[in-house]
Amino acid sequence: MTSLKQVMMAGKHWFLSEKGLALVMIVMGGFFVGLGIHRFWVRPEHFTLPSFLGCVAGAFGAFFLLLITDYVLHHAPLVFIPWIIFLIYFAFVEPHLAVGLGLALWYMLASQMGNYTERHKL
Repeated sequence: MTSLKQVMMAGKHWFLSEKGLALVMIVMGGFFVGLGIHRFWVRPEHFTLPSFLGCVAGAFGAFFLLLITDYVLHHAPLVFIPWIIFLIYFAFVEPHLAVGLGLALWYMLASQMGNYTERHKL
């Protein structure tokens, strides 16, 4: 019979594995896309071509911000906390950035999974 501590340690190891981190990225991407869609839905204006182009520009901006986030996480962990709060705040304020951030997370995960499957072919 396993103890609760062993079960929690196994869960921690799974969460920190590639599958666990991929699940976190999928959930965070879905949260940001859903947040952006909700913000567009509650706005009184229609979703038009300029809004779509804003989401595309938000995706390119989100790639750049995620690059900075990765750098800050690895080189200045204490600065990471206010940086991630800043990023999440602006995702709540600007729906274009929220949708772009979610799409950028999903694209980064999909590209890494493509590399993973190429490396582990039989």
